[in-house]
Amino acid sequence: MYTYYVLRGLQKDQPVELDGEVDAAAFPNVDLGNGPDVITHLVQKLQDEGEVGEWEECDLNDDFFNREDNYINFNGRWMRRSDAPWRKDRNN
Repeated sequence: MYTYYVLRGLQKDQPVELDGEVDAAAFPNVDLGNGPDVITHLVQKLQDEGEVGEWEECDLNDDFFNREDNYINFNGRWMRRSDAPWRKDRNN
């Protein structure tokens, strides 16, 4: 289960980094172990609050397993950086 996020991107063409805790109260009905779902909910929540941006990457921390997972926004969907197809001739 993820407990902390760091979201990076651009707002008004300026680099910005937002961070905070991931908990059940702030993420109702979201599987807190599913990174793309957590990030999608977070981005939607930020948009609803007026924090519009072009979000490019997000780090999620899982204290239980003592790990950090890195996600990127690749062709409009969130995926682990390690799973991204880096070939320019593929558009997964």
